[in-house]
Amino acid sequence: MPDDPQNPESLGDDRTFAGEGDATPEEQQSLGDDQTFTGKQDSPPRADQSLGDAGTHAGGLDSSLSDLELDGQAVDSDLPLIDLAARYEIEGELGKGGMGAVQLATDRQLKRKVAIKRIHASSPSALARFVTEAQSIAALSHFNIVQVHDFGRDTDGPLLIMEYVSGGSLLDRLKEGKLEVEDAIGITCQLCDALALAHKTGIIHRDIKPANILLTEEGIPKLTDFGLARDQQADHGQTMTGAVMGTLDFMPPEQRQDATAVDARSDLWSLAATLY
Repeated sequence: MPDDPQNPESLGDDRTFAGEGDATPEEQQSLGDDQTFTGKQDSPPRADQSLGDAGTHAGGLDSSLSDLELDGQAVDSDLPLIDLAARYEIEGELGKGGMGAVQLATDRQLKRKVAIKRIHASSPSALARFVTEAQSIAALSHFNIVQVHDFGRDTDGPLLIMEYVSGGSLLDRLKEGKLEVEDAIGITCQLCDALALAHKTGIIHRDIKPANILLTEEGIPKLTDFGLARDQQADHGQTMTGAVMGTLDFMPPEQRQDATAVDARSDLWSLAATLY
């Protein structure tokens, strides 16, 4: 393994960014800079397009998700209104980032735990990505993909009510040490099954990495975070040609050049990088 799995910093901080900036030496860690970004950058030299090569960070980002051309830009008012307090009891926060937060709640009617994902950004482009995530997950019914229960908005903005997976992420698990080979292969095979369904449906995830793989208490993997997904059968112009989207250390060379050029093989490359 190129990184020390006992060192949390080598596994990344799962930040999301869009904008300009040069990676610091501390951020240029092989298979460790777990940052998801959307934007555009100069294509790295062919020699630098290798797994974990810090040179792939070269080139400043010069556009952001807000630059994307969107057909029929969505607004909050287009979403159905949900009386969250009438049915759900919020119990705490599972995590948060620059773009949103995930809360733990109990469905009083069905007596089950759920995860409620919210976005902070109110721009049409951010909302469009949120809608894409909800629709992508809803189109996929598979044991190894986190399921969506409901989608809409309340007085605090858009929200996505999802299956709660209690075992944390694969990223969290790797901070405790590397997996046994048999366990790593088992997780990868299950995710291959999930991706087979997604790809058959025409959905490309585009951001597969340890942070986007949740684990049940029994160690069953569930793919999550379809915010950068692309529906090959109905791409509504959400991604401009030449846009770079994803996470550099888990991104195949063609995705570093143009996120619109990816297909099922790109997801398999990212899954292989995750296995590595």
